Amino acid sequence: VAPRRPGRGSGCDGPMNILGRQSGKLNSVVPVVSEDAVGPMTKVVPASSREDEGPGGAQTQARDKELPDENGGPRILASLAIFLACAVPHGLAVGAFSLMGHGMPLYIEVAHVELNLLGDLCAIVALLWLCASFIFDFHRKACSRIPCAGVLFGLIMLAAILKSSHYPWAVVLFTLGLTPAALLEIRVSFCPQVTRTLFYRAVCLSAMLTMLALVISWVYWTFTTDYTSTGAQWSAETQAQLIEDSRPLYDRMWSGGALDYYRDCSGTQAPPADEKLSTEIAGACALAKTVWFVIWVVPFVAIMFSFLIAAFSYLISRLDMDEDCKVVTILKWFICLTASLIMGVYISLYAAGVNVYLASAFLAFFACAMLTVVVYTYKEVSPDVLKQVSHQGIAKHLRNAYSSDWIRAIGIGSVNVMIPIIIVIDRLRQYVRRCRGIAGTEDVHTEHGRMLVGELAKWNWCSVLTKANILGELFFTLVLGGKLTFMLFSWLNVVLEKVQFGLVIVLVFIVGISMFLLPPVPGSAVYIFVGIVIGKQAQNSIGFWPGVVLGSFLGLAGKLAACVGQYCIGYFLGKNVQVQKTIGVDKVPTRAIEQILKQRGLRDGKVAILVGGPDWPTSVTCGILRLNIPQMLLGTLPVFLCSIAPQTLVGALLTLDTSSNADLWSTLQSAATGIAALAQAATSLIAAYEITKTIERDHQALAEPREEHKQVEELTQKQAAYKKAYDEVTKWETLHPWRKAVIGSSAVIQLVVGFVFAADFVLFEPICFRKFQITSDIHAPFVENGLEGNVLNIVKLPVGAVNIIFFAIAVLLHVIHSKDMARAAAARLREQLREPPAAESIAATETDDPHPLPRAVAIHPRRTPPCRGAAALRYYARRSLTSRGPPGD
Repeated sequence: VAPRRPGRGSGCDGPMNILGRQSGKLNSVVPVVSEDAVGPMTKVVPASSREDEGPGGAQTQARDKELPDENGGPRILASLAIFLACAVPHGLAVGAFSLMGHGMPLYIEVAHVELNLLGDLCAIVALLWLCASFIFDFHRKACSRIPCAGVLFGLIMLAAILKSSHYPWAVVLFTLGLTPAALLEIRVSFCPQVTRTLFYRAVCLSAMLTMLALVISWVYWTFTTDYTSTGAQWSAETQAQLIEDSRPLYDRMWSGGALDYYRDCSGTQAPPADEKLSTEIAGACALAKTVWFVIWVVPFVAIMFSFLIAAFSYLISRLDMDEDCKVVTILKWFICLTASLIMGVYISLYAAGVNVYLASAFLAFFACAMLTVVVYTYKEVSPDVLKQVSHQGIAKHLRNAYSSDWIRAIGIGSVNVMIPIIIVIDRLRQYVRRCRGIAGTEDVHTEHGRMLVGELAKWNWCSVLTKANILGELFFTLVLGGKLTFMLFSWLNVVLEKVQFGLVIVLVFIVGISMFLLPPVPGSAVYIFVGIVIGKQAQNSIGFWPGVVLGSFLGLAGKLAACVGQYCIGYFLGKNVQVQKTIGVDKVPTRAIEQILKQRGLRDGKVAILVGGPDWPTSVTCGILRLNIPQMLLGTLPVFLCSIAPQTLVGALLTLDTSSNADLWSTLQSAATGIAALAQAATSLIAAYEITKTIERDHQALAEPREEHKQVEELTQKQAAYKKAYDEVTKWETLHPWRKAVIGSSAVIQLVVGFVFAADFVLFEPICFRKFQITSDIHAPFVENGLEGNVLNIVKLPVGAVNIIFFAIAVLLHVIHSKDMARAAAARLREQLREPPAAESIAATETDDPHPLPRAVAIHPRRTPPCRGAAALRYYARRSLTSRGPPGD
């Protein structure tokens, strides 16, 4: 048997050996030679009973099962199945829903109100069928799994097709989503023993072949078809032909009658004075336009989707390690992807200032991706396995991060209402199993359900819900701060129209620096504002493209100047020991960031942190850490290519007269915005990866005590007593029901309010805030995306106002809970201090006090100390000594 390659995990000698590895979290397979057999054999070994020897991780424990190493047939069938799983859904999407196939006739045929209602019915039936399949265990039987999945697939596909006129992207994305679903089924059912490396390499190769075939087909068809005189390239002629072919869509899109593109949708005529009527017509026109644009762009979407599958598979194929390393690797990527996706959500909120629909698409994508990452990581990393690898340096920090209440609060915000629904369905499932006599236990939950409930029972829900409140308040601040930023920049844009160009440059530079110094304002909004003002003014003087270049360098100058200003803020804040403790200057992660940022030149990790991190916190942290300013500015320079130039171009394009070819320029704007957003998310991913790699490599050196952080460590020790008391009074098991009701109600309201605000970005017509972009005019009427001269009109009645009121109630309940818990913790601390402390404890806490304390001191129970922890002990002791005489008494 050929030896395994070092560091590559368990292997099998064929590219698609179907019996090479046992699936599951705790099992692995090693090749061995059986004395009683002629050929090589593979044996499954539990991970808990194996020992690694040498870099290759050779297994030495007894094997409990032998599986023949079959080559040939299974390998070919598995490879063919993987290729078909990649090629068939992509071919179906292009053939059925694109201009190359039958997309236009299909979308026209389903554009009826009756069919749309039938699609809703199919979606409901599909949801009920999914729940029934789970409750009655249809998916667990080999004979019923495929028919059950086929019925579910048919119902969802039928619902997506019937509703495609109202949700054009749904049927395309669902069809493309069949590829990862089919690959998952192949992995679980047909290739459970194939090594991770070989399986994902096969997926990567199949996806690349599919992408190549799509590219060749689309390019050939685009230039050879007789759809127009120039083929099917995106041009004014192609657009006119698409509009002509989709005329039946315009006849059926609006319930109030037939629409004409050139009369109602081209923008050449004034919209109706009635806001409701104008909104309905604009929505129907935008929906019809989305349909025929989707039909044209489906091949490109399929190409990009196959590319993402190939890239993801290639990445996963390089992570095939032994079990312990696998868990650590999964945790690393969980932390990195979570940081990147949070940054993506942050960017999406401010992309609405340019394109509301693009922002909604980004927000939905990043939210779904975050949900997927959370569910996948929870399924792959069980608590028992996590404990087994926690002895490693990096694993300890990854475990703390993965098990932190902040990550749990993010998970609650991602899945929220799904948790109780899953628990209820699991109980129904167990009840059905008991009725059928196959439960095997009297527990009300199944095995997996009990694991979930048991894990949730271990959480400190008081802390988790408190942090969920904080995240909800932060989300609301970003949403409202974005709206206020857009209105301010819109007003400045109007004011600066009549100012001379040279003075405009100076004023824009000053305004940009001032806005950078405000924590809620992101750099993207400033860059777009610079592009709008400079781009519009430059069209009448130096020209559009020179104006874009000037605006880009002006944005870079403002960014660098603002970095110095934010650095100064952090420098003076860093003199406070409590601020240093808050950002964790004595903790390993912060020291890893400091070590990366202290590197000279343009290193990958340094650039990624300075470019991918949020503007205000990153530069302020540099000031707190006392980093070198020129080196900080040098590492910030690549932001010009990643963010400043693309977003300045977007802002300038918003002011350009694009009536001759509006759709092409709109596509360019969306592309530039998307590139900037993805670049920002990618740099955040690289930054998180570099931080985890630094912690793994230099953990021991980073964990050593430092003299400059001695005051922070002393402060942490002094506050340890109060923190312990706070943790005790906030335990969910001992918390009073009324206190549970207060924090629980606050968290539930925050989740509902946050969901409504997030839906405002996803819904076609917002329900909380009016559509308002940086280029909008505050004095314009509502039908032109204005506010009719009143900034308060940004809030739509009644949903928006009611949502803000409920948010205020949630904040009030959160404040009440925080104050109540602080008083309870102080009371618990006073109770602990009433007990006579041991002499050793007194000596340990008073090493820096020139006046030694007696063995037992009287504590005044009615006074609240001005400090906490050990300092509170000294406060009470001194009060006792002062009131009762000298220490001798």
